[in-house]
Amino acid sequence: MDLDLRITEKQDLFIHSEAFETLFGGAAGGGKSYGQLVDALIYALTYEKSKQIIFRRTFPDLERSIIRTSMELYPRQIASYNSSKHTWTFQNGSIIDFGYIDNENDVYQYQSAEYDVIRFDELTHFTEYMYTYMISRCRGANGYPKHIKSSTNPGGVGHVWVKERFIDIGKYGEVHECRLETGEKTTRLFIPSFVTDNKFLMENDPDYVKRLDALPEKERKALK
Repeated sequence: MDLDLRITEKQDLFIHSEAFETLFGGAAGGGKSYGQLVDALIYALTYEKSKQIIFRRTFPDLERSIIRTSMELYPRQIASYNSSKHTWTFQNGSIIDFGYIDNENDVYQYQSAEYDVIRFDELTHFTEYMYTYMISRCRGANGYPKHIKSSTNPGGVGHVWVKERFIDIGKYGEVHECRLETGEKTTRLFIPSFVTDNKFLMENDPDYVKRLDALPEKERKALK
């Protein structure tokens, strides 16, 4: 079936990133979570029987945001959602799980898991240990491309380590070769997000920027 997916230029860069670790970060309203869901959908349809997971710190966070959006976006003709398992299952056998890591011990729920793509929504809400542990779950013998893809606004408990890992390594928009804690090589890409990048939001809710401007200075700078 033909999917009528409208995306921004920054979302397109995120979807087509070939880096092992990609961060789509910055302003609120930049379309980051939507980009995650479109990217996950395209991957699921491209690679049959592929496995992906999207993380937030808690299930209520997932249900209020990215799960709700997925219900509006994903066509029922090609996929079904199991609300008890928090899983989308596609006709070609691909799955997209939704998971939580509320504290560092929660990572051990995924100790034996295998995923082709692991996604963090609001990465700065997670600790560095949560993130690096889950890198070990990105594996599989199917030959599919493996990725860790994240989206986030500034701030939160993980702000410092996320900045060091993705922003301080060099010019944004370029893939940088780095080393994992194990000494193995990895590639990282930071794609900055600005509210003005999201032409669909600007067209349909032009007063959104004015509401951001009304916030206290610290919050305004972070969200813009």
